[in-house]
Amino acid sequence: MLSWILYMTAMGTLALVFAISVSHKLRDYGRFKASLGAYGLVPEPLMPLLAPGVIVLELAAILAILLPVGPGVTNAFGLLMLYTLAIIVSLMRGNTSIDCGCGDAPTPISGWLLLRNGALLGLALPHQPAAGPPDLLHWVLVLGLILLLGVYYLIVEQLLANHGRLSEG
Repeated sequence: MLSWILYMTAMGTLALVFAISVSHKLRDYGRFKASLGAYGLVPEPLMPLLAPGVIVLELAAILAILLPVGPGVTNAFGLLMLYTLAIIVSLMRGNTSIDCGCGDAPTPISGWLLLRNGALLGLALPHQPAAGPPDLLHWVLVLGLILLLGVYYLIVEQLLANHGRLSEG
């Protein structure tokens, strides 16, 4: 049953993190699009397709994780890998002043984002839960763990944004 609890907590946390990410992107679409362009990894004429495409892929990952149909975890893992690679390339170029485009507050890219993404990639590693029908107590435990990890994620996101502001000043 522990395997099931860990699996469901990982999936719920991933879905929550992507939902937070999508909500930030939709709330300030202009900033997200500018952040995406600042990476300089895609030709500017493709930006009108790429920015909404990223949002659609994140929404598809959420749905596939929650329903579970299609390659939900694989989609989430792939997106996180692409985001991590974009950060690595930008850091190697010395381009640390751009907003990562992943949160509510502008957050300059840094090695800390690589650590955060590494933890998220660990959650997204493809795996299957042990079979077994859960009871209500197990669902309550999983929901509590997802909420706890969601709050932890938001705290880390805010600390990274604050770190970026302190580094600028």
